[in-house]
Amino acid sequence: MPLIFGILGLVFHFIKRKKDFTTLFVLFVITGIGIIIYSNQPPNEPRERDYVLVGSFMTFCIWIGMSVLAIYYLLSQKIQGITSAAIAGLLVLSAPLIMGFQNFDDHSRKEHYASRDYASNFLNSVEPNSIIFTYGDNDTYPLWYAQEVEHIRTDVRVVNLSLIAVDWYIEKLRSKVNDSAPIKLTLTEEDYRGKNRNQIFFANPRGEDMTLPMNIFEALRKIKDPKNTIQGQTFISSQNFYIPVDKQKYMALGLQPNIDSTEWADKIEIRFPEKATYFTKDDLAIMDVIASNFYDRPIYFAITCQASKLLGLNDYVEMEGLGLRISPTKIRTKSQLPSIYGYGDIDVDKTYNNVMTKWKWGNFDKKKLFIDKSYMAEVQAMKLVMLRAAIEFDRQGNKTKAAEMANKYFESFPHMNFPYDAGIMPFINVLVNTKDFESVKKNLRILAEETAQYIKFYESQTDKAVFDSFRQDYEYRLGSIQDILEVAKKVEDPAFEKEMNDKLSPLTKTAPLN
Repeated sequence: MPLIFGILGLVFHFIKRKKDFTTLFVLFVITGIGIIIYSNQPPNEPRERDYVLVGSFMTFCIWIGMSVLAIYYLLSQKIQGITSAAIAGLLVLSAPLIMGFQNFDDHSRKEHYASRDYASNFLNSVEPNSIIFTYGDNDTYPLWYAQEVEHIRTDVRVVNLSLIAVDWYIEKLRSKVNDSAPIKLTLTEEDYRGKNRNQIFFANPRGEDMTLPMNIFEALRKIKDPKNTIQGQTFISSQNFYIPVDKQKYMALGLQPNIDSTEWADKIEIRFPEKATYFTKDDLAIMDVIASNFYDRPIYFAITCQASKLLGLNDYVEMEGLGLRISPTKIRTKSQLPSIYGYGDIDVDKTYNNVMTKWKWGNFDKKKLFIDKSYMAEVQAMKLVMLRAAIEFDRQGNKTKAAEMANKYFESFPHMNFPYDAGIMPFINVLVNTKDFESVKKNLRILAEETAQYIKFYESQTDKAVFDSFRQDYEYRLGSIQDILEVAKKVEDPAFEKEMNDKLSPLTKTAPLN
């Protein structure tokens, strides 16, 4: 309806005032397709970018408003007086009213607390007076909101890795923020100013072995030394650095009392790729923050950071929820989870306590809500943390906590808001191992029904082109059938096994379009 009214107003405007129309039309084109061409926008964006087109939206709204005049003009030839004006106004006003009623449930966020709760979960995953490195908008701005507006964990310092490449932000770290003490830095403000040390090149003028790790404090001293900066370019003679671990000093701090000190490493290694020829100012600042504060306060990387931002510290971190804590222990038990979610070790007791007593779920666990893909990154992060903890409890033989963690996932991300697919199978397998067969059957029935519905829908397509567009997901769902049937054999319930076979086995015998 707004489109129809807008076109009607546009035509009316053109007929009645061509010069005014031309001016408005030029504004519409420039603020619409003109901006797209000028800024060379890519077809796919990480989030909606329609706000850049707001000028064209407002221009088109003028024509929607003019449709009232157009309708009034047409009606006034048949109906005299104020009646024609009232009808025209009410008719056009019906468009936003209908849209408001029809689309409110899809667009309303009045029951959504996901971003705030996600931020709270991050902040409550770390120890008091911590530093946490965050990577992008979605894991930084919610944390700042939670701290500044709702005063959640104002003792934690959030350091954004996208901003730490610029001098003013690095200098800001030296200031107290809310209840967070200033961050110590070894290099001075002048060392980071402007173009200084935008790049630090790896150089080997004396034939040194560049793979030998250099004490991080010696490296910072050399980087600071003007003798190692030639024509504005700074050089360092090693690709690898280390923070020496003073076990007595670290033990006295009581930062990780639950870890056996005999497992501590002698040094924490920071490594750059062998083929790297330089590192950048943001890497330098991260190294400075870690080295200068390691013996003062806990330091974490957000679980959503890009893996390369950990500077090779992959084996020297400890998962405590949504934060990976830099730890003087080298990896003891390798995780099967991919990328950053499997780095280092996991403190299962802290993670369990954080998930079970501190984390919140944005109302996803209580109300049927409209949830679009913008929430998927945070859901994925929490899911994989909970999965890693459940698997580790299972490996340790703590079947009770393993089952509790797996069931907490299903409770927090229920089927009413998160359709089931094969991604839940690792949690199902944990429940099988812990012999919580009732929970297995409950969730497997939902997955089986979901799988059957999707397969029947895909196979109902008679157009090959349409079917081929679904083929990848179709094959993914077919693969789920075998997983479900295999698990059904393990629940020690022949009736349930038969139920699953009767529901799903016929679906494996149908042939897709060729």
